[in-house]
Amino acid sequence: MSNLNKLNKLKIILLFLLFISFLPNASEKVVEVLSLEDYAPFVFVVNKAAKGVSGVVSGKEATKLVDGFSWEVFRDSFLAMGYTIKFTIVPWARAVDALKSGHGDVLFPMGKNQERLKLFHFSQETVNNVDFVIYVAKAGEFSWRGLASLDDKVIGVKRGFNYGDEWNALNSVKKYDVGKIVNGFKMLERGHIDGFIGYKQSWDYVLKQQGWENKFRQIPVFQPAREFVVSLNNQPRAMALLDIYDKGKRKLIDSGRLTELNKKWFGIEN
Repeated sequence: MSNLNKLNKLKIILLFLLFISFLPNASEKVVEVLSLEDYAPFVFVVNKAAKGVSGVVSGKEATKLVDGFSWEVFRDSFLAMGYTIKFTIVPWARAVDALKSGHGDVLFPMGKNQERLKLFHFSQETVNNVDFVIYVAKAGEFSWRGLASLDDKVIGVKRGFNYGDEWNALNSVKKYDVGKIVNGFKMLERGHIDGFIGYKQSWDYVLKQQGWENKFRQIPVFQPAREFVVSLNNQPRAMALLDIYDKGKRKLIDSGRLTELNKKWFGIEN
């Protein structure tokens, strides 16, 4: 082969490499998400015996490994934007630590507080709403006068969960970490704690699943909260991926899909 032919062949190869370098990268249409395994009815592992699950969802596929209102909102929002989802569902603290360590692109659902705002970017669109309540023994004497009525009481707290800045600043309460929601209610029933702070929608779901609806009473909702999709604030794709979620969520609203999900999980028509 002549030197001229070799040069022309080299030019063709270089032009081809230059051309494919401008083609869309398939990995750009993949989002790696972390979430928690025991937050029904928002997101939960279907097999209760499983200690976390992982998998991939694309196109119109669904998965039998994980379910919940927030999971369907997140999944359908990204699928509506043409994304493939790689998911890892593990205990909450592990999911947050994994995101902080650079594993995964985004995490959901997370509520806002001052400490979290220092670390994470939050989506504009919510993934679900919750109400903060405190459960107490049904037969016990408890007079609710706001958070100040908890002074010197022992209150169970789901480990790693957010209850707002007002709760975080409350130093007159003895806060006792609880790993599982069911365990928190068992401790309350046995009198080991004076109350159990929780998210009404999720805690009520657990009570219903256990057949314990009439075992406890709850004080009025003391604070509503919204939860979002988040990404580390130093993640290069953070803002782009959260924007994709926001656009996908708005598609769900416009198409009526969000209305369907609200009816399916909460019996809400609008």
